[in-house]
Amino acid sequence: MINKVLKVLKDQLNVPLTELHDIVVVDDIAKHDDGASNLGDKVVITLLNVQEESTLKNASRYNKAQISTIPPKYEVKMESPRTYVNLYVMISANRDSYENALSNISKVIEVLQANNVLNYEASSINPEDGDFDFSFRIELHSIPFEQLSYVWGLLGGKVMPSVLYKISVVKITANKVPTDIVLIDDVNIQSITVDKQKDGITL
Repeated sequence: MINKVLKVLKDQLNVPLTELHDIVVVDDIAKHDDGASNLGDKVVITLLNVQEESTLKNASRYNKAQISTIPPKYEVKMESPRTYVNLYVMISANRDSYENALSNISKVIEVLQANNVLNYEASSINPEDGDFDFSFRIELHSIPFEQLSYVWGLLGGKVMPSVLYKISVVKITANKVPTDIVLIDDVNIQSITVDKQKDGITL
C-alpha cells in the first residue's frame, strides 16, 4: 500500500513539459553518493517515518450488513482490523546545479499546493486481490531546524534543498478472507423445563 501511495505522488510530480518531467523517483536519498543508485541529478522521494493514526485505532473487527428486511436478517463477518497510518516523506532535489535544485523544490511545492488530494485507481476489479481505489491528502510538514539537521545526519550528512510532507490517512488492510459469524436468530424455549420448588420439595 505504501509503495502505491508513493508511486501516485511520483507520477503527480513527473509533470510533462515541465522541469520535473521524468526526473522524480522513489528511493532512499541516503544512497545519493552511491554511483550505482542512479540518483544523480534527480528529485528523490524518501519515506522517513510511518505513524499510526491514533484517532482511528479502535475500529471494530466485526462488519454487520442487513441481508433482508422481512424478516430482518443480518450477516456479520469478522475481519482483521484496518490500520490507519500517516506517512512522512522528504522530497529532495539532488541536482548537479544548486539553482536547478531550488527551482525543482519550488515546482514541487507549486504542484502539490494545487493538488493536495491525490487518488489511486485500482488495476484489479476484484477487491479480494487487495487492490482497491483510495485517496489521500498531502500537506507541508515543518520541523525545527535541530530536527532537520538530525534527519540529514542520519541520511548521510549532505544537506540539499528539500521539503517535508505529511500524507494522511492511508488505510492498510490485511489480505485475508473475512470469517463468517453465525448469529442467533431466535431461541426455542419450548423444550426447556423449569423445576418449581416449594419448601425444598420439587413439584
